[in-house]
Amino acid sequence: MTIRATWAFNGQTKIILGNWHRLWCLLFGPFYYLFKGMFLWAILSFFTLNGLWIGFPLFNRAIVLRHYHRKGWVQE
Repeated sequence: MTIRATWAFNGQTKIILGNWHRLWCLLFGPFYYLFKGMFLWAILSFFTLNGLWIGFPLFNRAIVLRHYHRKGWVQE
């Protein structure tokens, strides 16, 4: 199930989480968060060995949704 969001500022629509987001987070760790523009989470993931290997992929949905919500994106 993909999750789309709309930016309230200009109405741009974007897929913020795809079907395989946990797998991508598990395989690529810090690079996944860098690609999403989440630099603090990328650094944290790098220094904790990908969030103690399984922690970040389990909570990835909440982490990414909270990040985009704080940036002004509204989930559809």
